Amino acid sequence: MNERRLLQVVAGIAILVLLSTFWPERDVSAPDEAALARSGERVAFDYYILVLSWSPTHCAGEDGRGRDDDLQCRSGRPYGFVLHGLWPQREKSYPEYCMSTDPGTVADDIMREMLEISPSRRLIQHEWDRHGTCSNSSQRAYFAAAAKAFEAIEIPAAFRALSHETATTPEDVRAAFLEVNATFRADDLAATCRRGELAEMWFCLDKDLAPRRCSNEVRKKHCGARKVRMRAVRGNWPR
Repeated sequence: MNERRLLQVVAGIAILVLLSTFWPERDVSAPDEAALARSGERVAFDYYILVLSWSPTHCAGEDGRGRDDDLQCRSGRPYGFVLHGLWPQREKSYPEYCMSTDPGTVADDIMREMLEISPSRRLIQHEWDRHGTCSNSSQRAYFAAAAKAFEAIEIPAAFRALSHETATTPEDVRAAFLEVNATFRADDLAATCRRGELAEMWFCLDKDLAPRRCSNEVRKKHCGARKVRMRAVRGNWPR
């Protein structure tokens, strides 16, 4: 090998070494949900979170002023706790927007049934797109499981038709749910807040929809003993 050729080889090796220093490595620790679905493998998750939203908090805010929110916020029916969704969850993080062999659009009959407990077409479609596709279930089976889990939760009498605004704490709201849902323990659910208002109740369930302990990151969502507002239910929220 002549001197010129040797210099070319050495320069080429140096360039490759330099590129390898700055070229980002692919993160192989997080599963590629779409690739898993295309290969026919099941999406990995550990349990579910059943999420109930306090409707007055949603309807009183900017998020509740869209046309799609009219059924929930301006139909004349005073909604309290409504179904937000059933979320596949891992001990750390969660899968979302997976591939599914089911149709992308939620079927009309499923939509009609779910609107009774989750009064927003846009939300129901979003829940399928983001969470249902990762449940390893058909569209029909996923929403049937969500409805079954929701109907198994007893809403405390004080919150079924709250007629006046009240100041409370997430700890007290959780205690009220625990009192009427004897199979749950404190670490199985969390009350979340938004800008000084009660937002949602999160119930941790195993894959058979039985109560189980929430993971650390979910338990940290619980707002504890801080004071929050619960607005009264009403069916005519302003846009």
